[in-house]
Amino acid sequence: MTLNQFLSTLGVSITDLVRLGITGFIILMIGCIKIPKIEINIWSWLFQKIGKAINGEVINQVGTVKKDVDSLRSNIEKNEKIIEEEKIRSARQRILRFSDEVLLNQRHSKEHFEEVLEDIDIYEKYCQSHPKYENSKAVFAIDTIKKVYATCLEEKDFLGYEPLPNKRKKEDDNK
Repeated sequence: MTLNQFLSTLGVSITDLVRLGITGFIILMIGCIKIPKIEINIWSWLFQKIGKAINGEVINQVGTVKKDVDSLRSNIEKNEKIIEEEKIRSARQRILRFSDEVLLNQRHSKEHFEEVLEDIDIYEKYCQSHPKYENSKAVFAIDTIKKVYATCLEEKDFLGYEPLPNKRKKEDDNK
């Protein structure tokens, strides 16, 4: 059987086969041609459409998850701000309470003073970086604590410290 006979049994002539081959070759070449500034890539476009059709539901779910993550991030930022403000309020309360105790002549250890001084540093840094935050509530208390601390340092008169010999002698003379 010759090629012509085989093609005629299929109902195709050699001319049709050549046209079909040339047409197929042209389509294949157009799909691979890339012109600068104008990209013609039929295969990329076709595979994109197929990918979107197959993964459409997944793409929608990813979009929903992204929105949920953004919402969670926003809530976390709000909660962090609330926690920070509560931390500062607590520091201010400790400062005010300690100042009241000092004004009532209650003695404190050096470590207790240093703990409150750390609260003062945190509170003052926050107030400097947040100018709208109301700071007038603890100014006098902070000043009082720093002055009493300086006096206690100078005289070494903290709770738990043994009085100096000169101080002991003065105490004995007063009796």
